[in-house]
Amino acid sequence: MILAVRPITVLPRFTALPHLSGRRALSSAYAPFPDKLAFAFDIDGVLKQGKFILPQAKRVMKLLTGEDGQLPRPVPFLLMTNGGGVVDAERVKLLSRELGVELGENQLVQSHTPLKPAMAEYADKVVLCIGGPKDAARKVGESYGLKKAVLPHDILHWNRSIWDRYKFGPADEELVRHDIDFTTTAVSAIFVVHDSYDWGRDMTIINELMQSEGGLLGTMRKDRHVQKPGGEVPLFFSNPDLEWKSDYPVVRLGMGAFSLSCSAVYKAATGLDLPFTQIGKPHRLTYEFADTMLRRRVKELRGVDQELNVYMIGDNPLSDIWGANNFGWDSILLRTGVYQGGEPSHIPSAICDDVELAVDWAFKNERVRTAKEA
Repeated sequence: MILAVRPITVLPRFTALPHLSGRRALSSAYAPFPDKLAFAFDIDGVLKQGKFILPQAKRVMKLLTGEDGQLPRPVPFLLMTNGGGVVDAERVKLLSRELGVELGENQLVQSHTPLKPAMAEYADKVVLCIGGPKDAARKVGESYGLKKAVLPHDILHWNRSIWDRYKFGPADEELVRHDIDFTTTAVSAIFVVHDSYDWGRDMTIINELMQSEGGLLGTMRKDRHVQKPGGEVPLFFSNPDLEWKSDYPVVRLGMGAFSLSCSAVYKAATGLDLPFTQIGKPHRLTYEFADTMLRRRVKELRGVDQELNVYMIGDNPLSDIWGANNFGWDSILLRTGVYQGGEPSHIPSAICDDVELAVDWAFKNERVRTAKEA
C-alpha cells in the first residue's frame, strides 16, 4: 500500500510496514527524539469500533505514555471525539480503564467540551439540554456550571400535549425537576450535547422554542417569518457528523443528520434558515480548544511552553482530515472506520491501515522534517 500525500505539502512518500503476526514492530530508531511531535486521536473508528477496543490502540497508548519503555520520555497526545453525552471526568476514567493507561483532564476533548465557556454565561438561567439517555445531558450541563439545566422530560411533565406520543413511566418521573414553571419561565438557550434519543420529541420542542416569544413555551411570534438576529433562543449543536462507524457493518446516522432535520423542519415552517452555532470537528473553534489543551498537557509533562507539530489521526475525511488541514495540523486517515478506500473528499498527509502504522509514519515523518530543518 502506498500512502497518499497532500500535493501542497513537502512530506515524502512512505510505504506502509507489512502486517506482522502478533505484536507489530514500530520504528526501531527514535533518535533524535522528536520533541515537537504531538498527537490528536479520534476515538470511534480509530481506537474503538463500537464497544470493542482495537489492540493496536492499546499498544499505541503504552508507547506514547512511555509505559512500554520504547521511548525516552512521553509524547503529548489527547483524544478528540465528536462523541459525547458523558461528563468529561467520567469519560476520562472510562477511557483510562479501556485503553489501559492513565489519562488526564487535558487529554480529552468531547464534542461538547468547548461549550463549557458558553454555558458559563447561562449559569443562573433556565437552559434546555438535549441528548443521550435519561439525564445525561443535564449532568453534562451541570458539570459546566449550569444551575437550572432542564431536559425534554421536564417540559413534557409540565404539559404532556407537547409530544403525546411519549408515555411517561416511573423511571421518567424520577428524572423530572419540579422547581420550574414553564408557564412563566422562558428557556434562555438550547444545548444539544449528544444524539437525540427521540427525534420527534426533541425536534418539536426545538422548533417551537425557535418560533416562540422570547423562549416562552406555548407562545408563537407573530413575526416568525422574519429572522431575528441570532434567533429567538440561542441554539448550539455539538456534533456535526452526518455518519459514524460502530461495530455494525453499515455507518450510522449521527447528530449532523438530526441538525439537518431540525433545519429542514424550521425552513418548511418559517421559510427561514435555522440560526444555530455548530461546534465539533471540523469547526475551527474545536481545534483551537484542543490545541490549547495539548499545550497544557506539554506544560504538565515538561514544565515549559513549546511549539508542536500535531498529527490528527482519524477515520472521517470530513471531520478529522478537513478540520486538521484547515487548522494547520498534519492529518492521517485510517481505514478502520468511516473511510474504507478510494479518493477521500479531503486529502490527508498519509493514509494508513490502522492507528499503530499511523503513529509509526508520524515518527518517520518528524525525523525527515527535523533533518531538513537542521
